[in-house]
Amino acid sequence: METAARSSALCLLVIALAIAVSCSCQSAPSVTSISPTSTTAGGSPFVLTINGNDFSSDTVVNFNGSSLTPSLVNSHQLVATIPAADIAQPGTLQVFVLDPPQGGTTSTIGGTGPTTTSATCSGSDSNAVSFTVGP
Repeated sequence: METAARSSALCLLVIALAIAVSCSCQSAPSVTSISPTSTTAGGSPFVLTINGNDFSSDTVVNFNGSSLTPSLVNSHQLVATIPAADIAQPGTLQVFVLDPPQGGTTSTIGGTGPTTTSATCSGSDSNAVSFTVGP
């Protein structure tokens, strides 16, 4: 009986350690600068360089409400092609990056029932920076 109790306690300890180790979430990304910082309305598509911190291959660029998939240069730089439709009208636009939720589990109730998914790490947004589309 004593061996069974030790085995159960050891199993619980191993599970607790596995959960603790797997729950480290990435820091929220931040944007320090973008280049260029402006363009002319009605112009051609262009490449926007985003400099900052804590970028990953999952980081998404939000350019005035449009989600764009950038290319990861490194953890401090992303490049994204901005479509002409996103700069058709003059104005001041907001640019930020976000990391979507990561990890987690998917489970099906009863093997055939509804499926539920829970993220280990919630998504995180960066600060926003302004981009000017001139007339």
